[in-house]
Amino acid sequence: MNISSQSIRQGRFRFSDVCLFLAPAMLLYAVFVLTPVGKSIQNSFLYWSSPLLEPEFCGLRNFRELFGDPVFWLALRNNFFLLLGSLLVQLPIALGIALLLHYPTWGQTFFRAAFFTPMIIPTAAIAALWQYLYEPQNGACTALIRLFRADFTYAWLATPGTSLLWIFVTICWQYIGFHTVLFMAGLSTIPEELYEAARLDGASELQICRRIILPCLKPTLAVSATLSVIGSLKYFDLVYLMGGGLPETSREVLATYVYRLAFDENQGRYGYGSAVAVLLFLLALLIVIPLQLRKPDRN
Repeated sequence: MNISSQSIRQGRFRFSDVCLFLAPAMLLYAVFVLTPVGKSIQNSFLYWSSPLLEPEFCGLRNFRELFGDPVFWLALRNNFFLLLGSLLVQLPIALGIALLLHYPTWGQTFFRAAFFTPMIIPTAAIAALWQYLYEPQNGACTALIRLFRADFTYAWLATPGTSLLWIFVTICWQYIGFHTVLFMAGLSTIPEELYEAARLDGASELQICRRIILPCLKPTLAVSATLSVIGSLKYFDLVYLMGGGLPETSREVLATYVYRLAFDENQGRYGYGSAVAVLLFLLALLIVIPLQLRKPDRN
């Protein structure tokens, strides 16, 4: 391969050179991403009567079964609860924190590090920490409420209907710092001259936020929203470690349901689990692709 320094400086490359540069990355992507996705799609059309026997082709049977599966619809509803919670609660809080930390304040560096710290803590450690905080008898959350009500006791993670809410609180604690860093990076790209010109014109801080900060943060908001949507649809580790799906299904999400179907000793339903995984994959594409194809506002 012969690429002149002038071609590199001018950004001109032959198509064959580009393909050669991309070949290692595309090979890894094909092996570790495209191949597993293709295998999951293939398995979704198969039925195993036993893990020890060869699978049988069953057509769309697994997908038809989904529509009558109450656990699937419950898991889907829980995923949408996490998705809406992330967009309507997690991102606004992260944006508010980023705006506060954007202005020079005492201990600014400390607070930036403190809010980002949960992102570098292993998820297993976070699950263990919050399970201790939610412990019904001696946990910190129970002890705090007992300051006002001495006989209070509550099974935070074992009460159907509300247990997923407390898991969502833990998810927010873990990821708000990440989105805060994204918003702070976006805020750092806004020229100071815009703030100065607005203040000279008599604009209030609220008007500056509405007319300057939020429009300039649109690309960052789009990235953060996309990551939130993807993360909300594929939540697994924290939900599973905090008891997702067990001993009942009120905390089930699609990823934990796929795991239980495919790998649980009492089920081993690889084909049906693959069908759920394929539907989750398609759902993520249907939501994320329109966000990525939307043309940015150039005004």
